[in-house]
Amino acid sequence: MQVLGAPGAGRPWRIGVSDPLRPGGLVAVVSAAGAGRLAVATSGTAERGAHIVDPRTGRSAVTDLAAVTVVAPSLTWADCWATAAFAMGSRRALPWLESLPGVEALLVTATDEPHWTTGLGAHLD
Repeated sequence: MQVLGAPGAGRPWRIGVSDPLRPGGLVAVVSAAGAGRLAVATSGTAERGAHIVDPRTGRSAVTDLAAVTVVAPSLTWADCWATAAFAMGSRRALPWLESLPGVEALLVTATDEPHWTTGLGAHLD
């Protein structure tokens, strides 16, 4: 989802992040207060099953993750980074996501352990 501006005077955009392990639930709410332009993209197996391909093997990516949500200025890049991070697994993905300027992320493992980048809290409601 890509948002620009504000939905109304003094109100931020609020974007619910689906819980990959509890259908119909939310794992977080991203607030786009004062962000101007903000994108949120999630990659994982909850909605579409094992559809992410590991480019090294050409087979479905098998990682410890259930979902990766990326918050960034561009929807195209947020989606690319979320998918790449999912294929990496949490051990490699979190430091890589931390290194990307202007990018924050939430990772949820298949065992329901959340991990996040250091600046994500500024975007949570």
